[in-house]
Amino acid sequence: MPDRIATDLLRMARNPVSGRLRHQASLEVAIRAALLAEMALNGQVVDQVNAPSVVSDEPTGDRIVDAIRRAVEQRPNVMWLRWFRHVRVDRKALCAELVESGRWEPRPGWRAAFTDAKPDEALVLGFETNRVATYDRAPADAREAVLAVLAVACGATGTRPRPAAARRDLKPIVESIGDHTTQKIVVTASNVIRRARRVTGGVG
Repeated sequence: MPDRIATDLLRMARNPVSGRLRHQASLEVAIRAALLAEMALNGQVVDQVNAPSVVSDEPTGDRIVDAIRRAVEQRPNVMWLRWFRHVRVDRKALCAELVESGRWEPRPGWRAAFTDAKPDEALVLGFETNRVATYDRAPADAREAVLAVLAVACGATGTRPRPAAARRDLKPIVESIGDHTTQKIVVTASNVIRRARRVTGGVG
């Protein structure tokens, strides 16, 4: 089974030299977006008047996705924008999952850093994602389109975060996703990253 979009994003965001996660605050927003986008692509959540609505209450067996699904069920009519607060929990859960499965190993030190058991996989993933983001090739599907836009927005592949690209340079890729709910998730997350970087002195 392929990894979640969010897991692919996280693995790409690991600096292969230091093992640390690039642009962690932006990455955490993008990870939440990736989880919600995958739920939308799988028909588990839809946009209902600018808020997520759960389509099915059947558990998926994915503990991280199911936790988000339950939260959405318990908080109906909460606007999309508010679902990008308190997103650190997703990043921590995904990191723990990679460690527990033996795919990542924590490095010693006071700052969180990891060694990837298969670093070449992550490098290839980043290379192919950059090819999509630079229009060297078309995305294979909506999932790959989502990954490319979020990776650029949060700077996962080693460049500075460029969240404004979702509305400018990468707009055709966003449009290629097709699904309205997924597009809304990706664009909303990019806007959240952009606003946060403006507040902290970053550039969009």
